[in-house]
Amino acid sequence: MQRFIPVAAVLMLAACGQGANDAGSSGGDADTAADSQTGETTAPADAVVYQGALTVLQGVERDAAELCGVVAESYPPQCGGLPVSGWDWDSVEHDEAEGVRWGSYLVTGTFDGKSFVLTEDPVPTADIDMADYPELQYQDPEIGDPAEDLSTEELQAIADEITAEFPRYVSGGYADDQNGVALIDALLVTPELEAYAAEHYPEDTVVFSSMLKPVE
Repeated sequence: MQRFIPVAAVLMLAACGQGANDAGSSGGDADTAADSQTGETTAPADAVVYQGALTVLQGVERDAAELCGVVAESYPPQCGGLPVSGWDWDSVEHDEAEGVRWGSYLVTGTFDGKSFVLTEDPVPTADIDMADYPELQYQDPEIGDPAEDLSTEELQAIADEITAEFPRYVSGGYADDQNGVALIDALLVTPELEAYAAEHYPEDTVVFSSMLKPVE
């Protein structure tokens, strides 16, 4: 049985093993939004720019690098998440084992409805001091007043349903008995995700916590 650990706990994985940068192979990388990974991709004027410190991984059978919300505690690690457009493994330090490439990075970009589009070059988290990015640290989400009183079982069923419906964005969820809400841990809270919750559940019953934060 594989164990799963939060992304924050696997930021140290970059220090495990001696990864090899495969400069001779770039096949399977995500389609780029620009000709190369230069950080010069221009986002639409109304696009929200997000930032986060996350694991990026590309498995053997994946045709794109992906941002990970939860990572399997194995070697090499395993995960699935949001595809990244504009990713070039040749341009970043990374680990590699058994055909899997991964690393921990500060990423900045927009969401185009299908993938995370880089707008700046990714920076290995080993090269930065996360104390300089307090806005990226976990913060308790704002909880309102739920429109209906639901049981623990009902709240957990909501969390499980959202997790199953949006596996690329949502890493899990649980019932918060004290506040009467379903707390959802998400890689990115997309408009689609918010609309789904608003349409299917009582107002203020679902509360999201996002790993990717809007840049203000």
